[in-house]
Amino acid sequence: MKTLITTTILLLALFVTSYAQKSNRPVEVLMIGTSHSYGKKPVEKFDSIINKAYAFRPDAVFGEWLSGDDYDAIPDYWNKATIEKRLAYLKSRPYVDATEADKQIRESYKLLRKHPNFHQVRMKLARALYLKRDFGNAAYQLYRLDRARPAFGDEEKTAYLTILGVPDSLYRNRTNEYHNILFPLIDKLDQDKILPMDSQRHDAAWSEAWGKADSLVRIWEKGLDSTSVDGKRYSALQKRTRELEAAGNKAAQAGMATVAFNSPEGDEYLNIVNFYGARRMFGAAGFPEAALNEMLRQWQFRNDDMAHNVVNRARAAGAKRVVVGVGANHRKIMVDILRTIPGVTVYEFNSYDGK
Repeated sequence: MKTLITTTILLLALFVTSYAQKSNRPVEVLMIGTSHSYGKKPVEKFDSIINKAYAFRPDAVFGEWLSGDDYDAIPDYWNKATIEKRLAYLKSRPYVDATEADKQIRESYKLLRKHPNFHQVRMKLARALYLKRDFGNAAYQLYRLDRARPAFGDEEKTAYLTILGVPDSLYRNRTNEYHNILFPLIDKLDQDKILPMDSQRHDAAWSEAWGKADSLVRIWEKGLDSTSVDGKRYSALQKRTRELEAAGNKAAQAGMATVAFNSPEGDEYLNIVNFYGARRMFGAAGFPEAALNEMLRQWQFRNDDMAHNVVNRARAAGAKRVVVGVGANHRKIMVDILRTIPGVTVYEFNSYDGK
């Protein structure tokens, strides 16, 4: 009996030690702030972005996707109705799904690593992933099919329609960071998955706070005397915003929008235009400071979740180096949060030297 107790204690100690080591494992993060739309005819120099991220040699790539569990846990958020319609459309297709989806997914990944041109296997994998709410990885498989689709024969075209539906029903955004940066990066790394890190559990509170702030700022603007001290402050802020916007547009026209998004000027511009100046007009008579503070508090909650999701899921996956691609408005706040987490080293895209 004494031996059994001693063995149990030793096993428990080993488990606790192993868990502590995993939970404190160092993680290096290369953060890339991106656009959600580079335009239908982009001039962005995507190759230079991909090559720089590739030089980081990440073990994994994260995108702004919800995990299946996180999606199912949220009763509603801004995009849920749209996704539910797509799920219903997918289920309406005249295709009988495998009875063991997890087994099918595992076997499909294994087979595609050896035979990447088995397109019908990829179609079934994309469908299974989407139905499992693994939207990021479903999108990656749909991206691979989208690239291969021009060479499809009649049999593959028919299979696509049966398994997934009309091609653009599930995959239509070819202007975003996934189609142009993150998915090509995954290909270049010879990986086959993207990890999710988004959070939408605060969306209802965020939407309410944003709506209230928006309404009160509009009312404040209408009552502002442009000749007053506060009016002149606001005019100066608008002038600064136009200057930053012009600089960003110039960079975008030169194919350097992502560089601009990852600069201090890009951070400043996005902070102003997305948060009504944030706290830059605090102190002005009648300015709705409480409403702005609540909006910014809700924004902090979401980004706290996203940053910790990156670290916790990287550690759980055994990834030591990860690339995080995220809408540029999240970039600065996530960098700041990540730098407060023990064991995490953050590299910013523009200053990363390729080592």
